[in-house]
Amino acid sequence: MLNNKRLFPRIEVDIRVGFEFVKWNETTLDHCESSYEASITDISAKGAGLKDVPDFSSSNLKKLSSGKSKIRLNFLLNEDNGPINTFARLVWLQQPEAKDTEIQLYGFEFIDIPGSAFEQIKKFVDSASN
Repeated sequence: MLNNKRLFPRIEVDIRVGFEFVKWNETTLDHCESSYEASITDISAKGAGLKDVPDFSSSNLKKLSSGKSKIRLNFLLNEDNGPINTFARLVWLQQPEAKDTEIQLYGFEFIDIPGSAFEQIKKFVDSASN
C-alpha cells in the first residue's frame, strides 16, 4: 500500500483500462466509442495513475491540463463486479528521468464518479491493503 498522507489509501495494481478524450461538459458515462488502452499502475477511491498511454499529443495534453478536456475511463477491478465507468481529470504527469527509461506516468483524479463505483473501488483497495 502506498500511504503518503492521502485521504484515501492507494495500492499498486496492473489493470487494463479503456479511455477516450471527451469535452469537459460531456456527461454520458456508459460507453467508450473510440477508446485507447492503457494500464492503471496505482489506484485509490479518488484517482489512478496510468502508464502505457498512447502518445498524448501536445494538443491533447494542453486541453487536459487546462480543463478543456477530460477522459472517460472504463475498467474492471475483478470478475466479481461490473465495469467501472467514470470521468477523470489530469492532475500530474511524470516525465521519464533517465534516458534509458521510456515510462511516462499520468495521474488522474476521478470526477463525477457514481457512488456505487466509488464504494467498489474503496472496498477493493481496503481489501487489498489488509
